[in-house]
Amino acid sequence: MKKALILFWHGLGDIILLTAHLRHLYKKGYKTDLMCLPETRKSRLLDHCLYIGKLIDVDNPWRSKAGLRSKAEFEKQAALNIRKFDDLRKSYDWSGASPHHMAKYKGYHKMDVTSAELKLGLSDKRTEVFIPESAEREALKHMGDDYIFVHTTPEFHAYHNWDATKWIEENLPPLRIINTGFGTKYFMGFDDINTAFVLIREARHKVFSSSVFVYACVAMGCTIDALNYGRADRHMWPMDMTKVLHLREMGKWIR
Repeated sequence: MKKALILFWHGLGDIILLTAHLRHLYKKGYKTDLMCLPETRKSRLLDHCLYIGKLIDVDNPWRSKAGLRSKAEFEKQAALNIRKFDDLRKSYDWSGASPHHMAKYKGYHKMDVTSAELKLGLSDKRTEVFIPESAEREALKHMGDDYIFVHTTPEFHAYHNWDATKWIEENLPPLRIINTGFGTKYFMGFDDINTAFVLIREARHKVFSSSVFVYACVAMGCTIDALNYGRADRHMWPMDMTKVLHLREMGKWIR
């Protein structure tokens, strides 16, 4: 197959959105080497993705080990990543970068921003996750009776964090709760994030703040009971939680 190279320095949820583009290239005869954040490799999200050749780590332009970068620091790290991409792309049959220039594509869905930046027209926008048998077996150890899967403190996004305890008590049956966090290993101590995806798929109820799990649910065709979208400017958070809480009933999102 021919070789493609993509520079994509975004989070795990955005990587799931990218799977539509990876599949599109694969059907055109390309295997893609993906320049991405180290968390993509560590999570094992794409370990079993047929469309991927290899993952190439790039530094996060938004964050360093010390915390969020300033605008100047962001631009410096982004330039370094692009320089690395420019050096590598010469040996590929096709290459593209998607920095998610949201100001330029205001009002676009993230997937459409990626399509515009990569100059790829998608006829099939389905997203995918790639769950191996090993993740299925590991998840079975934790299932048991019906349970509620909760993830409302996603990574470092403080403005997405939501204590869903009261909402769950008032709206869902009294079932066992699997409540995940972000620890030294990826989720719930699993080495492979796909194990958490299996637990989500099989859960009777799912309660999330915006995170990779939301994108995984969409890819797996799962229904989400409650989804909190926090806002960075906190304009609607936490003064009126009902305005940022979305419920899915009968297949329709209501507000």
